[in-house]
Amino acid sequence: MLPWVTSVLTQEEQNKMLDMWKQATKNTMFGEWLNEWWKGAGTASDSSAEASSAPEDSHLQDKLEQNDQMFKPGWKDIFRMNRSELEAEVRKVSRDSTLDPRRKAYLIQNLMTSRWIAAQQKLPEPHSEECNHDASIPGCAPSYRDQEKQIYGCEHYKRNCKLVAACCNKLFTCRFCHDKVSDHTMERKATQEMMCMVCLKIQPVGSFCQTPSCNRLSMAKYYCNICKFFDDERTVYHCPFCNLCRLGKGLGVDFFHCMKCNCCLGMKLTEHKCREKGLETNCPICCDFLFTSSAAVRALPCGHSMHSACFQAYTCSHYTCPICCKSLGDMAVYFGMLDALLAAEELPEEYRDRCQDILCNDCERKGRCRFHWLYHKCGSCGSYNTRVIKTATADCSTPN
Repeated sequence: MLPWVTSVLTQEEQNKMLDMWKQATKNTMFGEWLNEWWKGAGTASDSSAEASSAPEDSHLQDKLEQNDQMFKPGWKDIFRMNRSELEAEVRKVSRDSTLDPRRKAYLIQNLMTSRWIAAQQKLPEPHSEECNHDASIPGCAPSYRDQEKQIYGCEHYKRNCKLVAACCNKLFTCRFCHDKVSDHTMERKATQEMMCMVCLKIQPVGSFCQTPSCNRLSMAKYYCNICKFFDDERTVYHCPFCNLCRLGKGLGVDFFHCMKCNCCLGMKLTEHKCREKGLETNCPICCDFLFTSSAAVRALPCGHSMHSACFQAYTCSHYTCPICCKSLGDMAVYFGMLDALLAAEELPEEYRDRCQDILCNDCERKGRCRFHWLYHKCGSCGSYNTRVIKTATADCSTPN
């Protein structure tokens, strides 16, 4: 739809439209996605600058094409020429006064390197199209998600292909398999080639195998051309604002994208506490980057986030956010139990009239409460999630 809309707009109108989009999505990865998905977007803003240099570039290109057409040596003739004949041709060109110096240098260079160029044309390819165990690319063998049922894939994904990692030119079923055994991370979007695990042919990455014997075998039910991602089991969609593939049915179905938080959230979280680019940080428990994590992420009431699995483990012994120390949920029942506990407790005579200045982590207000060596109740919100900011003082008049 975007190419169709922009085709009826002037260049100035296109630039204004793109500027408006970028302003509305400044906290997201929409600009990055637009440049990858639609090549016209990346050049719309600077088309005026390109237009000024177009005549010069066009003239230079015409001259290069003309040179290529004027000198195309025949490889068969060159193979018949010995060294002395080649030297004679070079001297002949060098003495020709009708040739331009640049043209003369071009012809001499081509004559002197023509035999080497012709020899290179007969060299074998760096690796055969058909991958086998003796090939130069390691990992030329199928991998299985279920060995007994002969289901292709790995422990992370079900798919019928392996990816050629652009960073190290090795075959891996997915980026997690690569990162597990490598000292560097795999750039998923840089992947250009894949290997079909049925025919073992190396070919350009795509949604199906191009080998005729495979009869357009699908590599997976879901394929993303931007992320170079395959998945044959789960429901996945590509978010243009995250510029990543996410688990779910899609935006507007079971997820929406918050432009301020720059993350996809469930439809039930339409009312949430926004934190600008809140997911572009590490999990406070395991320290993995949350934005690109494949594990489920949980948004906390305070606006911070952590992995759902980390949340389950952390809340077994803690009830406050590890970043801002606010309560992670409704603590009314727990605080009521503390009220009953303190009401039945009697302090020693020398501590009964002492007070302490406190700061509440939940309502962020300062206050004063009666002395206790562990529990201090906020007089404003009733929370026990507080900290002492001043040591005990005598003559306390607070009723708490």
